[in-house]
Amino acid sequence: MSLRGSVHAPGVCKACLRQLCLGLLLLPCLTQAGTIKDSSVSRDGDIYSLSVTARIEAPPARVYGSITDFSNLPAINPSIEASAVLESQGNRHRVHSVIRVCILVFCKRVQQVQDVTLLDSHTVVAVMVPGAGDFRGGDARWKITADGAATELQFSETFEPDFWVPPVIGTWLIERELVREVAETATYIEGIGDAQ
Repeated sequence: MSLRGSVHAPGVCKACLRQLCLGLLLLPCLTQAGTIKDSSVSRDGDIYSLSVTARIEAPPARVYGSITDFSNLPAINPSIEASAVLESQGNRHRVHSVIRVCILVFCKRVQQVQDVTLLDSHTVVAVMVPGAGDFRGGDARWKITADGAATELQFSETFEPDFWVPPVIGTWLIERELVREVAETATYIEGIGDAQ
């Protein structure tokens, strides 16, 4: 939740993309657990925009609880090495994440600090704190809706890395990594119910 919130590749942060993502996409259905319905990655200069929509075989409350358990984000997404809440005020939390991103042979450990706001029980927004991590700026949004007994998770993020991204890393590679991240996160969340 970044939160994953949040972005991926040797120039792309993944918290997000759980933040994840957060979060977290190239093919319509990748895993036995969760289904990727749609995904896209685009680049305009140094600014990346990502979005993914996934169906997770778990109730909305479980999905929401997982992506907002900021101290436990490494359990949801193995690319997140550490996460911690730096401060909290009501429904707003400042979250620090350390993410290891690898695409092909390029790997980078990135840090991000986000101001995360829990708007309601199905919407989370995050704004990167410029100068507090490896990004010049960015924002992310998670939207959770019921889909029968399952959950549809919509994640979108825009970010500008404050580090060099190798030009050989195309948006399609970032999208592929995003799909993998979201699939892993979905598998984890779905497994929580199986373990109970």
